[in-house]
Amino acid sequence: MSQQQEFDGCPSCGNTNLRRLDGNSWFCLDCDWDNLSVIPKGNDELLTSLRHGDVHSRRIAAQALINIGDADRHLATLMDSNALLEALDDEDADVRYFVAVALGKLEANLSLGKLKQLARDDASALVREGAKTAVEQIESRQLS
Repeated sequence: MSQQQEFDGCPSCGNTNLRRLDGNSWFCLDCDWDNLSVIPKGNDELLTSLRHGDVHSRRIAAQALINIGDADRHLATLMDSNALLEALDDEDADVRYFVAVALGKLEANLSLGKLKQLARDDASALVREGAKTAVEQIESRQLS
């Protein structure tokens, strides 16, 4: 039987703004560090979990998408945008936050309207902040 890990601070940045995703799965809201293992099966399984999994599976899948650009762990593409847009309506605030951040990193212009709505109206302050950051990332790329 494996013991659950506990963290007083992020092993990467030292901040205490950590979120437990499930069991031993942790994520730092400040630097995007996580202790998830490599996702070897690619986008299809990940997107299926995001769309149809239980809340813990959806959180893990959405969080994995934050690692966009990290080819050793997972690489989402703009082709994944429809599944991500659907996930912005997830009942779980963590899922909405992670997906908003991922869409910002993808610079998914099609998500701009929905992200602006979340930045303004979402019940979760965390989601509002993640959506605001994503909007800024997308709009800054449009200007350059």
